[in-house]
Amino acid sequence: MKKIVLILICIVWMGILFYNSSNNGQVSNEKSHTILNDLRNINKKNIQKNNDKSISSANSEKTKVSLKKKIKEVFKVPNNRQEKLNMFIRKNAHAFEYFVLAILVAIAMFAFHLKGRRAIVYIMFICLLYAVTDEFHQAFVPGRTSLVSDVIIDFSGSIIGIIVFYTAYYKLLKKS
Repeated sequence: MKKIVLILICIVWMGILFYNSSNNGQVSNEKSHTILNDLRNINKKNIQKNNDKSISSANSEKTKVSLKKKIKEVFKVPNNRQEKLNMFIRKNAHAFEYFVLAILVAIAMFAFHLKGRRAIVYIMFICLLYAVTDEFHQAFVPGRTSLVSDVIIDFSGSIIGIIVFYTAYYKLLKKS
């Protein structure tokens, strides 16, 4: 029963990846811009909190006006920089999705008593195969592209996931 549940978890995660890839380019882009704006707002709040602590009460009104100007200057990001940040978020999201997939597949492999090099080959094959088919699928989604570089990013995320999983398993769990 445990093995079936682990396989189902892997399939559900693959379904989530498929769903994310099925979003057209505009929806996908809006999601990453939302994350970018959320991070920017969190950073604004942290800057304001830190600066508010150091503001004296006598000059608070004058200082708040200049602080708002500074914050606006700091967070006025030109489009090309914003697009670079957006791309950074999108590519890291790809890598993270496959990072998680590799860990889930590794856990499933361990449930079938496949460990070591043999399991690593299977995990890498499954993640690479899914990354390739995912990119192929994106070629048919409006506003999305199918790039070999995305396959490399996805596969790199899965390699990092394998390294993290095996390090955690053999260094931490095997000791106890």
